[in-house]
Amino acid sequence: MSGFHKISESNFTVKGTKLKNNLLFASSGIPSLDYVIGGGLPTGGIFAIESDVLGGYSRVLTKYFLAEGVVCNHDLLIVSADENPEEIVKELPQACVVQKDDRDTKIPQEEMKIAWRYESLAKVESSFDNETNFGHHFDLSRYIDEDTINNSNISYCYLQLGNETEDSDSSCFKNVLYAKLLKKVKDALAKEEYKRSSKSKKILRISIHMLGSPVWLAVDCDEELDNRYGHDLIKFMYCLRILLRDTNAVAFITIPSHLFDDDHIMNRLLHSIDNAVRIESFAGSDKETNPVFSEYHGLFHLTKLSALYSLVPFVPSSLDLAFKLKRKKFVIEKLHLPPELQESSEREQDDITAVPRSCGGFKKKDIEF
Repeated sequence: MSGFHKISESNFTVKGTKLKNNLLFASSGIPSLDYVIGGGLPTGGIFAIESDVLGGYSRVLTKYFLAEGVVCNHDLLIVSADENPEEIVKELPQACVVQKDDRDTKIPQEEMKIAWRYESLAKVESSFDNETNFGHHFDLSRYIDEDTINNSNISYCYLQLGNETEDSDSSCFKNVLYAKLLKKVKDALAKEEYKRSSKSKKILRISIHMLGSPVWLAVDCDEELDNRYGHDLIKFMYCLRILLRDTNAVAFITIPSHLFDDDHIMNRLLHSIDNAVRIESFAGSDKETNPVFSEYHGLFHLTKLSALYSLVPFVPSSLDLAFKLKRKKFVIEKLHLPPELQESSEREQDDITAVPRSCGGFKKKDIEF
C-alpha cells in the first residue's frame, strides 16, 4: 500500500468537477440523475443509457450532458452514425438559475379528505433535485447561442460507411465503423492534458449517440443476427474501457438495446460499463392510458451502479423511479401510486366481500360511530 498517497483536493479538482474517493466526478447536467447514480459520472468510466424505443428521451439526456460540458468549459467529442452530430448541439439547453422556492412543490393548505390521523405525517419528497448541489440547472425551452457553441472546444465525428483509409485497422471488427471510432477516441485521448498524471488537467466528454443501431450492423456478414450485433459491440466496449482508464474523460453512450433479440448481449456489455440505466417510455404502451401512471412519462431503471474506490456502490433511497419531461426540464422522481380517495362500486364490492358472512354482509358506509 506504500504506492498510494492522499491527493490534496485543491491541487486535484478541475472546474465543473468534484473530488470523491480521490476520483474526479463530472455532472451529467441533471441533478436528480447525479444523485441516483452516486453523485455524478466518474472520470475514466463509461455511462450507458438503454434508450427508449423512440429514442427521444435518451436524446434529451445527451443534450443535458453536452450542455453541462459547454457551461463548464470542458472539451467535447460528439460521435454519431445515424445523423450529423452538429445537428445535436443546435438544441443544447441553456443554463438557468433555479430559486429554492421553485424547486419545492407547492401544496395548497387545504383540509385533507382522508383520515385525520394522516394529517400529522411528514410530506413525502419525491424529487431528488434538492439532494445535491452539483452541476447546473438547464431550461429546455431555451437554447445555447451559436457564438457560445462556436467558442467551445467541440470535435465532431460523423461516421459513414465508405471512403475508408488504409491506416484504419479494421481487421478485428466486422464493421469498419467501430475501428474508425476507436481510432478517433484513441487520438483524442493522446493529449497529455487528459491524463490523470498531468498537472494541467482538462475534462473530455465523449458522447456516442445510438451505438449499436442498424447503421452499425455489418451487412456483409453471414453470421446470425445476434452475433452480427453483439460481436463488434462487445469488443468495442471492452477496448473503449481500456482507453479511458487512467484518463480524465467520461463516455456517455446511448444504446438501443430493444433491438437485441437476446439479453445476453447487454449483460456482457455491462461488464465493461460503470453505470447503466434503462429508460422505459409509456408512449405506445398500455401504461400510457393507465390512470395510475398519469403523472409520469415512463419508468427509470438502474441496471448497474459502480463501486469505484469503495467496497459497495451508492444505493439511492428508492429504486422505484419514474421520470417526467416537463416543458423546461427532465426530472427523475420516486414512483408514488396515487391513493384511491373516491367511493366506487368496486370498492363497495370489496368492502362487502371483506366482511365475514356471520355479520350479515352490511356495507362499511352503513356503520355509524
